[in-house]
Amino acid sequence: MQPYNVKEQLLNAAMKLLTESNDASKITARQIAAEAGANLAMINYYFASKDALISAAVDKLIANRAVELEEIKEKNVPAKQRLIEFLLKMADITVEYSQYTKATASYTLLEKDIEEPYHILPMVKECLGDSHSETECRIISYQLTTFSQIVFFRSDDFRKYSGLDIMKAEERKTLINTMVNTLIQD
Repeated sequence: MQPYNVKEQLLNAAMKLLTESNDASKITARQIAAEAGANLAMINYYFASKDALISAAVDKLIANRAVELEEIKEKNVPAKQRLIEFLLKMADITVEYSQYTKATASYTLLEKDIEEPYHILPMVKECLGDSHSETECRIISYQLTTFSQIVFFRSDDFRKYSGLDIMKAEERKTLINTMVNTLIQD
């Protein structure tokens, strides 16, 4: 095995194990290393932790769906409509890949670099124009994305509390519309 391929081999091994597993949370670092034919220590060397590697593998598994999100950003419709469509598509993807995304929930929420608010910040700014400061727009973007993440990762509790089953497309739409319309008023 050539050293420059070890990182990719670990990533591919994690992706393979994810797609074969009924419970992604049970995949061990030893299994990944064995599948990759790599030393166990290479996981921490290249990814800092098994959780970071699993998260990177999940990101790669669903990366092809990012095109759909970019297409929404480019649509020639009002910013608020684009924002709602973007958040809905993110929610749909999260639910569609929930067998993977739930396995990385703890890492995503507590350790992974925050990326999602940056994707919607331009749309939030466009919706709010000059009526809100940069900081306010950033806070709203953060609220929208992190609240969505918590709701999806704690979907059973959210359903009990709110009555909305976000595993159903129509109820996800209700949630996203309510969130956006509450934080961004015309």
